[in-house]
Amino acid sequence: MGNPKAFLEIHRQEAGYRPIHDRIHDFGEVEQTLNTRERKLQASRCMDCGVPFCHWACPLGNKAPEWNDALYKGDWELAYRLLNSTNPFPEFTGRICPALCEKACVLNRFNHEPTTNREDEAAITEMAFQEGFILPRTDIQRNGKKVAVIGAGPAGLVAANDLNLMGYTVTVFEKNEDAGGLLRYGIPNFKLNKAPPKEGMLRYIIPL
Repeated sequence: MGNPKAFLEIHRQEAGYRPIHDRIHDFGEVEQTLNTRERKLQASRCMDCGVPFCHWACPLGNKAPEWNDALYKGDWELAYRLLNSTNPFPEFTGRICPALCEKACVLNRFNHEPTTNREDEAAITEMAFQEGFILPRTDIQRNGKKVAVIGAGPAGLVAANDLNLMGYTVTVFEKNEDAGGLLRYGIPNFKLNKAPPKEGMLRYIIPL
């Protein structure tokens, strides 16, 4: 880890919510973000644990220590590659995940100030969108087989994504007007915004 003593020197800092007088005028996301410097400091708090309980507590097996270390060192692209290696849609989970990794974090057991994994995850993903690290894959070798996926909810989208990367030609069928399933129709916009970003505006991060 880049700074093995950071957890002793830096306290947990959450981004918090937009001011009430601001968010009462719309239905947009209420959660704010930290600037780049503060986000790196929070990532530096991830300890060099002998047994990273966050890893096994995460249903996806996310490698939080690895991508937190890359984030602390400023290598946002590596952080995203590590995150995306186990999580196909971190732009969703970074907003709505119950963060079981934080509950299992050694720092949570030690002083109830776990690493801000969920916020770090969202910040990494939004920086990846901003910097163009997320691009369509054009190098996939097709195997000549076709697969139909019924339902464009989270499970269907993940299955379609994985099958596509394996070379299958995938068609997704959805009964509703738009894709997303529970993500779109069960989660309100103030927690997971469905509107596309305005031209020229950053989706999530405001770097220094």
